[in-house]
Amino acid sequence: MPKRDPSTADAPNRNRWAVLVFLVTFSAGVVALAYYYIFPALKAFNEAHKNGDSKGAKAISATSALLLAILLLILVAGILLTFRMGRLFFPRNTPPRSQTEYTDAWAESARRMEVPPEED
Repeated sequence: MPKRDPSTADAPNRNRWAVLVFLVTFSAGVVALAYYYIFPALKAFNEAHKNGDSKGAKAISATSALLLAILLLILVAGILLTFRMGRLFFPRNTPPRSQTEYTDAWAESARRMEVPPEED
């Protein structure tokens, strides 16, 4: 039985765990961001809108849109790096495959065989 390469034996499982860890960490970050920034910003936006402060409302909207763009960029880049999608867009140069030479075992054994000297 041929030995398996330990570096590639659990590659599918390692990929699943990496994706799971990334998604859980990203989700925890989004929850923390929502709790500490988005909900207070929404409250401030509603207060600014209620008081007629259009400049403040626009500033809050712009920073929130920028934050959303950054979050989406991090999410897409993280997923691309986790799934190693670069190998689909930038494949490595592989050498051409070599043709396996199959030798005839009987002919090879006949070539290697030592013939004893002839007796008179």
